[in-house]
Amino acid sequence: GGYELSLASGIAAAPAAAPAAAPAAAPKAAPKPAEVPESKNPAGSIVMGKSTLTCLPSISTIFCEQYQVDAWGAGEDLFTWAWNDDGTINYIAPQIAVAWEMDDDFKGTTIETRQGAQFHKGYGELTAEDVAWTYNRVNPTITPQSIAPSASYFSTLLGPNEAVATDSNHVKFDFAVVDSHWHSYMMNTNGFVGVVIHSKKAYEENGEDKMKDIFVSTGPYEINIWTMDDRAVLEKTGNHYSKDPEVTKFTILAMPEEATRIAALQTGEIEIAQLGIKSIPPLLEDGFASATAGNAYQVGIVFSGNNWEAKHALTGEELGTANSGVYMRDIPWIGNPFSPNTGDDPAELKCAEGVTPLEVDESCGDMEQARLVRHAVGMAVNRDLINETMIAGLGVPVHISYSDETNQYWQEKWEYPYDLAQAEAFLDKAGYPRKDGGDRFEMPLFTNTGQYSGLGEEIADALSGMMSEIGIKTQVLKYPYAVFRPSLVGRTATVPRITSGDDGQSAFPFDWPKGIEESSLSRGGYCECFETEWISQIYLDVSKEPDLDKRVELSSRYFDLMHFWAIKPGVVSIPALTTINPEAIKEWKMEPSFMMATGIANIKLGN
Repeated sequence: GGYELSLASGIAAAPAAAPAAAPAAAPKAAPKPAEVPESKNPAGSIVMGKSTLTCLPSISTIFCEQYQVDAWGAGEDLFTWAWNDDGTINYIAPQIAVAWEMDDDFKGTTIETRQGAQFHKGYGELTAEDVAWTYNRVNPTITPQSIAPSASYFSTLLGPNEAVATDSNHVKFDFAVVDSHWHSYMMNTNGFVGVVIHSKKAYEENGEDKMKDIFVSTGPYEINIWTMDDRAVLEKTGNHYSKDPEVTKFTILAMPEEATRIAALQTGEIEIAQLGIKSIPPLLEDGFASATAGNAYQVGIVFSGNNWEAKHALTGEELGTANSGVYMRDIPWIGNPFSPNTGDDPAELKCAEGVTPLEVDESCGDMEQARLVRHAVGMAVNRDLINETMIAGLGVPVHISYSDETNQYWQEKWEYPYDLAQAEAFLDKAGYPRKDGGDRFEMPLFTNTGQYSGLGEEIADALSGMMSEIGIKTQVLKYPYAVFRPSLVGRTATVPRITSGDDGQSAFPFDWPKGIEESSLSRGGYCECFETEWISQIYLDVSKEPDLDKRVELSSRYFDLMHFWAIKPGVVSIPALTTINPEAIKEWKMEPSFMMATGIANIKLGN
């Protein structure tokens, strides 16, 4: 049936979402006006300091700051999230889409696109052809060179099916799988999946090389300057179909040192600062304020290399996983289900003939050895200490990324207790005794620079110290994510890493399908770089299940298995707070999002 987009239909489409309180407007805690400076910037101009600024996402096939430009208001997608009047979230609020009609078998949809949405820089009105062209460019099964952030998701949702403009304002999408959150997550600026809809005309007139420096979309702000690692300047277009922002110029400055961002905020050079969470409370005491989109990042340790699927979950294609390079040598945290009795597994762990080591009650050999190692790591993480010392107690412990104890469906059985003695016992049982000097083995740990406003590097350093307590010598690797990402796309990564993944967002409902990037479903694009058959199956089952209780039951099974195999033990949740100058910003009701700073067009200016 067809649905007109409205706040009511958005709530009906996402029944599992727990009510989320709308963020208050720039709260002031015992302000000290003398310590909050006047802005040094011209009227109508707001400047934000953040740790990094990567490349301009002006073409659909590259991996750049697509999510950021959507959140800031330069790019747009078919759907977005919006606050309802009662404080809940409408997960399918209209953006470029205005209505849709589902196919009878739910494996396709026809979307009516907005008329009157103007592209930046005089490239005319958006049409359905621009939408279809953009989605086809992102989808790596149609455009193989696409390494866009959402590429793997659309290879799963759409497969080889091209989006087709049936007239000037209707697009037909044929799905490869039934997916209940295709509009609330997949084709949505806030789902950690969506795209930036670009102008086909601009691309054809300028060519790909020139378009790398020209951003053309339909948001209320257009990008006029973007210098990687330096600054970006967004300016109000004045012709947006619904938003008329008070902020006429929004500048983003790359300021790698947090102390520099704090100093710039304190002197009035910037009005917004993205900071490590522990730096925020002292600034609030001095009269600054914080704003939030209502999300927290559920950070964990992902054990890349545990690729256990032999066949593609949708096509049945043989993946050749048994011969993958990740199994060329025995790695303590990677289990090999294809040759479970090779390597240095202790005799008592050897698999009996005919046993399938991927079954929970039959874990053995290399699979059990690696599972014990991963459990030991999970039990050596002092989550409370990290929360108190690095996040000022503002977070909560995370035991498995993609949920935490604040969720109404969380169960205590999914927790890893902080128990160094048991962790040591597991490592002994796994066949890794302490050597002379106290170390058992070495384990690298990757975190990308600038992650969580630089806090990711500090958490990784703390984890390195905690691992040393149980004899795991851990070297922290810190470099840009873009350098690490090819190993994720190629399924060659074996280095554990710090991440919240795509779905490790507290704003995401518990019953949403989880783990597409943890399975063969995302082949052709990015992965967490462990893949299991049960993740694929649960994802597909949840995607097509209309009943909330059954979706919750299936999602709970996901956490049961994830806890047993310990492929991504959690660490802590980091609230997505942005620090602001309340003298310059009177009110900022961010749009609900997983991003740290959203809805610049919603800012109400102060003095």
